[in-house]
Amino acid sequence: MKKILIIDDSTTSRLLFKAYMPKDEAYEVHEASDYHSALAKASETDPDLVVLDYNMPDYNGVETAFALRAAGSKAKLVLFTANTQQSVVDAAMAAGFVDIVEKPITAEKIKAMLERVAQ
Repeated sequence: MKKILIIDDSTTSRLLFKAYMPKDEAYEVHEASDYHSALAKASETDPDLVVLDYNMPDYNGVETAFALRAAGSKAKLVLFTANTQQSVVDAAMAAGFVDIVEKPITAEKIKAMLERVAQ
């Protein structure tokens, strides 16, 4: 799994995600800040993994994931969110997310998530 698309309306969260990526492997990390840029970037890069924030303007992470699937994306989906209410977790699981990671983003959380997703 080498191509990753991080979708988050927070520039800081996207920058932290990229900064905390393991340096010992060659990952190609792409960014999108909203629903429309996410669909365009996913179509352009065909990522292996898509990491989505839940709370975003216009469409949330689960709605964006459904749109990615409808557009043909086969990427594994991970939700990175501060909103871990049971309804959000249930919606993410129903949408086919393989993992949910609670913010704040840390290097340890990213490393553990990548290990879980690779299995």
